[in-house]
Amino acid sequence: MACSCCTIKVLLVCLVISVALLVVSLALAFKVFPDLLESEVNKAVRLEEGTEQYDRFVELPFPVEFKVYLFNVSNPQQVLDGSEKPKLTEVGPFVYKQYRKKTILDTNEGEDTISYTQKETFEFDAEASHPLKEKSNLTVLNPALMSIYQLAEDLHLAGAADTCIKQTFDNNQGKVFIEANVKKLLFDGFQFCNNTSPAMCGLINDVICAIAATKRNSDLLADYSLIFSYLNYKRKPNDGKYTVKRGLTDIEKLGHIVAWNDSLYTKFWGEGTTCSEVKGTDSTLYPPRVSTDSSFYIYSTDICRFVEINYKGEESYKGIDGYLFGTSPETLRSSTKDPENDCYCSKLSRDMDGKKSCFLDGVIDMQTCFGVPVLFSFPHFLWADQKYLDAVEGLSPDEDKHKTYLVVEPNTGTPLQGVKRIQLNAVIRPIVGIKSMMQTKRALLPLLWIEEGVSLPQKYVDELNSSYFDKVQLVDGVRYALIVISAILVGSLGIVILRKRSQAKHNV
Repeated sequence: MACSCCTIKVLLVCLVISVALLVVSLALAFKVFPDLLESEVNKAVRLEEGTEQYDRFVELPFPVEFKVYLFNVSNPQQVLDGSEKPKLTEVGPFVYKQYRKKTILDTNEGEDTISYTQKETFEFDAEASHPLKEKSNLTVLNPALMSIYQLAEDLHLAGAADTCIKQTFDNNQGKVFIEANVKKLLFDGFQFCNNTSPAMCGLINDVICAIAATKRNSDLLADYSLIFSYLNYKRKPNDGKYTVKRGLTDIEKLGHIVAWNDSLYTKFWGEGTTCSEVKGTDSTLYPPRVSTDSSFYIYSTDICRFVEINYKGEESYKGIDGYLFGTSPETLRSSTKDPENDCYCSKLSRDMDGKKSCFLDGVIDMQTCFGVPVLFSFPHFLWADQKYLDAVEGLSPDEDKHKTYLVVEPNTGTPLQGVKRIQLNAVIRPIVGIKSMMQTKRALLPLLWIEEGVSLPQKYVDELNSSYFDKVQLVDGVRYALIVISAILVGSLGIVILRKRSQAKHNV
């Protein structure tokens, strides 16, 4: 009898120890191990010199796929005489490998920030572009001429500029629609404002070309002539000084831009307005532990503003589950009930009716950014007002092909796949004083659209699996094994004790 009681006491002690072990196992499983994993993730993703993350931040180890789609106009004369709306054929993609490298300027330990400039270089990918070639010629709107005409219109010099246009453009390039070499149109540029004209035309050209020389897409040569191209500005030394959070003191702010050119605001959309605020990331770096309630802001100097992307659902990439974030129909719509009071309504460019007013949904006036009357939309006027689609032929907006999106691994914040897409457009319409355009069909004419896309290469998918998911599986295996073993031990001891007590009562 004494021995039986002794045995039960020993078993009770063992049960208490087993329960304690179960409690410890639960604590390890649901607090200690997750905290350790979280700490490891924080160390891996923050911007600390000497880490792989830092090296990848300084120089992206793989190229961004940069695609350009141009629009060929098949009926230019009919557009000018007003008998037909523009008939467009999309030609592309012309594919380039875009390489990005940052120059670190300084690190502020107290503010937990790092400042840098970045440079982009481009390499034509003939294989990915095949059968298209850079030397291909397309019939397109003459963007430099249209900019000069609209600039001259504001200066009340349109008629005079039209009279002198042959002296402004060489090689018969002074036409509304021209046959242009793709490479020259995108990067190498074509020459204009080579002012050799006498007397009055020389004076008019001097005035207009001096203003044109200050615009983003114009490069001034040694002889004071200009070179126009759509994208050569992206090959210039840098697009400004960025200051971003490193994530050492607050991982949730990792990659967040706190200043551009040492300011919290730009002047593009008005002094101190929400539209001019610098916020978000540069699209390459995101904090870990992303939730479905998260929203991302992406700041782009290409469009001088930020764009918000929101959670859209789940997406799998090469076996890794991610969260899908994207733009929406509201992205390029006025945020106010009164568009006239929207800070993105600059009223600098003239619309299809020749009036300086707010553009309709889906189109933003970019003159404050580019310096010339260029309009920004999503490709093929996705989510834009039907008026713009009705004015041209050949467009087919498709969300899958034309939206901007990001797929991010939520635990580590690793971008798995992302695509930014923008379209540049110009208004064509009759301009008083320009003889060749007196009957022009009114339209918002797409010029080109660009897709910048990144898909995480398999090498880095494997690294993500080995550095994070393999550890998660190991930790899950250990913690659940501890829980199961502890629970079995507690259950077994409990059953044994109950049986011993039952036997002891029976013996009595």
